[in-house]
Amino acid sequence: MGGCEVRLFAFTLFAVITAVTAVGLCRGEPASDRDPAASAHTLVGQLLLPPGSGSRGVEVVATFTEAGSEPRNKWVLFDEAGRFSETFRGRLTRLVVSTGLGAEVHSIEAEGLPGINQAGQVDVGVIDLRDRLIRHRLILRVAEGALQGDVRVAMFSGLPHVGPRGEPVSLGSRQFPPVALGSEIEWLLPLKVESLYFLVERPVGPASKPEWRGGYQRLFGPFTSDNLPTELTMD
Repeated sequence: MGGCEVRLFAFTLFAVITAVTAVGLCRGEPASDRDPAASAHTLVGQLLLPPGSGSRGVEVVATFTEAGSEPRNKWVLFDEAGRFSETFRGRLTRLVVSTGLGAEVHSIEAEGLPGINQAGQVDVGVIDLRDRLIRHRLILRVAEGALQGDVRVAMFSGLPHVGPRGEPVSLGSRQFPPVALGSEIEWLLPLKVESLYFLVERPVGPASKPEWRGGYQRLFGPFTSDNLPTELTMD
């Protein structure tokens, strides 16, 4: 092998070794040394609620922050056992559990949130709210002469928010599934209620294709712990 060939072989071998070493170092880099905001992670946890089915007005809201963006709130669904799992990018900076769209019953601020574990999860564990909420049932009545049908019902702590032009709040189907007039529904309330409202929304159009955004809304309240309604009557 000539001198030029020896130098070419040595240069090629050095390049291969350098590339393999770089790949190995990258694969061996611990997760804690990487920017956590650059990867997708998962928020996990579980709520323990009083006996019953469904969310019953309880909601989990997580606040996430990404570089160069304003903090954003995201509503997190949970199953019948209270378990929730939400994939996110950026950093989790706050977690709030509330009922009545505004009455906080539990919150974890940034400094109290756990770090990202080896599975890429922020695990907030079990949040036991069984001694902080009470069950309350009410029946949705239909006024005499009014039509039967489905409605959406939301519970608010304080007056519902309005849009920038004063337009009423719109109730989304994921958070507020339709319920039939004449049925009984249950809510989970804080131990002390001071200014509680119920917003009932009825759609327009045929039952087979209801139009909710252009529908009719009626606000009931305010109520306190001393005069909680057992029924609401919708026109």
